[in-house]
Amino acid sequence: MRRRKSSLISYIEKRFYQYEKIKKAVWEARNDSGVGRTGGNSTGHAFVSDPTANVAVKEVMPIKTVTIKIGKYDTETVKQPEKWLQVIEATYNHYSGGIVIDLLKHRYSNEPYQQTCMDLHISSSTYYQMITEAQQYAIACACQVGLIKIF
Repeated sequence: MRRRKSSLISYIEKRFYQYEKIKKAVWEARNDSGVGRTGGNSTGHAFVSDPTANVAVKEVMPIKTVTIKIGKYDTETVKQPEKWLQVIEATYNHYSGGIVIDLLKHRYSNEPYQQTCMDLHISSSTYYQMITEAQQYAIACACQVGLIKIF
């Protein structure tokens, strides 16, 4: 009997599927040129523009949200995108050097599980056991960085 996925696992899996889009959006947000203020106003106060300081502050400040395209006409706002990247990359790093990393890459590139099973020479039950283990690890990582709370 097949169990229904919890909404938490579905939410985390959605972020794995969106990994490349989130990564690209974060890169674009980090490399977007910041515009410094120069000049003054009628009170004679001059604004100082320090491009080096602006870049430094921008590099250390976390990006609050990014917007990614999820369909032809739809977009989605991802809160704390750098933390999501950290969770996904930590999961991939944890399983690097083994078959699970290949399985995850195949799964989140939308390859049918039957094809993945044939390519990796595993059964479907092994496939789903490995996926479940990786999902549980990702949940633990998401808890660790504060993206989700248990209670």
